[in-house]
Amino acid sequence: MPSDVGTSAFHRICKFCTQSRVAVAVCCASLMTLGFVTVMAPQEPVSASAGITPTEAAAAAGDPLPGLTAADGTVLAAIERYAQIAAQPTATPVPPTATAIPPTSTAIPPTATAVPPTSTPPAQPSPARPIVENAPPTVAAPTSTPVPPPPPPAPSTLPSGLNTSPMDAYSQVLFDDTNRRRASQGLPPLRVNGYLIGIARIRSQDMADHNYFAHVSPVTGDNAFTLMDKHGVSYGWAGENLAKNNYPDGEAVGVADVALWNSPPHRENILNPHYTDMGIALVVDPSGMKYFTIIFSGPA
Repeated sequence: MPSDVGTSAFHRICKFCTQSRVAVAVCCASLMTLGFVTVMAPQEPVSASAGITPTEAAAAAGDPLPGLTAADGTVLAAIERYAQIAAQPTATPVPPTATAIPPTSTAIPPTATAVPPTSTPPAQPSPARPIVENAPPTVAAPTSTPVPPPPPPAPSTLPSGLNTSPMDAYSQVLFDDTNRRRASQGLPPLRVNGYLIGIARIRSQDMADHNYFAHVSPVTGDNAFTLMDKHGVSYGWAGENLAKNNYPDGEAVGVADVALWNSPPHRENILNPHYTDMGIALVVDPSGMKYFTIIFSGPA
């Protein structure tokens, strides 16, 4: 602070700040301004024509702090104005209130285009399939064993140990179909022979029990001719046709007949002019496979 202002100016400022209840920070700013203005403001001496010294002017004005120059008065006046401005109450800013934007009253209409349903329906779980007990129908190629006429054995006793009861309905149908085949070729029908039916039953049962399909049993080693010999069935000519399939009951006989007729060796047995008698048997195994056996015979 310049020395010519002296302590009197400082006391004057402090007195003003106390009377005006100005904050200390404003007074400090005033003192700083006082120093700055005092340095920058040119000091002009009071005119002599006035005939009043600075001390007298201060005393005449009732100033308790004499000894200030005109420049000091200018500075003090500026400080007083600054302090008055600072002492005025400051406007408290009102915090802005948040104004909620009301929702629009116009709802967005839904789109008019609906998604078309897919043409493919959703996959549904497949229902459980019933277990097929029978394998796909199969037709085994029937076999035949034409036998040249052996010398007729001398019948000593009647055949024995054979089931000579009448044929079942399915065997009877195949019997009739076979005779129709013979009749179509101008041959006489064959007669029913109970002993041959008994031999045919042994053969079909053995194949069903041991799951094979052949003219010779892999278990006993027997065939139709050894069985005829063991049971005392006389013959001069003899033959055997075999067929098997697992077709439904209403189709099994027809399938067997066609398979036998379409096989040249079996057709030869069916059309053999030396045969006079015939016996047929059918046995079905637990799986549904049907075993047909046809036994032919004729005199020597």
